[in-house]
Amino acid sequence: MFRIYLAFLVLSASFWGCGLKNENNAALTVLDESTPALFAFNGEVDTSVTTSCGRAAPATNTTGTTGTTTGTTGTTGSTTNNTRFSVISQLIFKTKETLNIRFQYDSTQIQGNIDPQQGFILAGGLFGKTVQGTQGTVEWFNQGINIDTSSQTTQQISFFNLEIRLNGTYSTSTTSAATILPQCNTTDGVNCTSAQTTTQCFTSDNRTCIVQNTSADAKPVIISGTIKCNAPNIVPQ
Repeated sequence: MFRIYLAFLVLSASFWGCGLKNENNAALTVLDESTPALFAFNGEVDTSVTTSCGRAAPATNTTGTTGTTTGTTGTTGSTTNNTRFSVISQLIFKTKETLNIRFQYDSTQIQGNIDPQQGFILAGGLFGKTVQGTQGTVEWFNQGINIDTSSQTTQQISFFNLEIRLNGTYSTSTTSAATILPQCNTTDGVNCTSAQTTTQCFTSDNRTCIVQNTSADAKPVIISGTIKCNAPNIVPQ
């Protein structure tokens, strides 16, 4: 009996160890009020087409101070490391779903909000539908997202370990399994523009932004779960 129990422990440890080694796993569910789960999957990020886990840009610029001394007036620089970054990530799974997500990161906090203008969108693949929205939270665990706060320039993210809870709208219309949504510059959140802007949106045709579905077939849903990403070609900051 002891040998059987010991063998069970060894096998359990092996399976647990394998689970820990999966550094590109997403365990997500799409839930609404009427069904247990509209969609659920344990997907794997396809690192052959997902070249990085995302990019982070400082949310504010570094600041300087102007000072005066007796008899002279001069300007002295005072560098302050910004703790807040705007993160955008596009993950393509091996089952061809694409998750585009924007959120606010602060190294002094454990979670941040979804970007209220650009939000998130999950589309394509085996899912074959679309969920999009501009509300929700992203939680990162201890050292769960690789951002160098001493660098005040845009940087590539080599890994993260996140827990998400996103509020969006589910559309029953079919989305192409091959859909990979690019970004475009926009000034009004509706149309793409060739001009350089500080605001971008997701688009399927490079002409108009994808906006939240308000048609009769849309229903409110919640996407919840965990995402791990490890991009082997990005040198950690």
